[in-house]
Amino acid sequence: MNKVMIEIDAKQIETAIERLDIPEKLRLVRKLERATREARWNGLTTRIRQRLKKYPLSDKQISCLVENK
Repeated sequence: MNKVMIEIDAKQIETAIERLDIPEKLRLVRKLERATREARWNGLTTRIRQRLKKYPLSDKQISCLVENK
C-alpha cells in the first residue's frame, strides 16, 4: 500500500469538518473524546487538587456535605 502525505492547517481541517453530515461529525466527536479522555481527566483532577490545596476540607466538612445531599 502506498502512502501519500499531505500538509493541511487547522483551518482547512475545520472547513472539511463543516462539510460533513451530522452522523459523521458525531462519529468524529466520539473519536476525539476517546483520544483526549486521559488529558481531560488529568486536567480536571489537577484543578481539584489545586483547589483543595487552596481551600482544604476536613473529613467532618466532607461528611456534612455528603450527608446533606
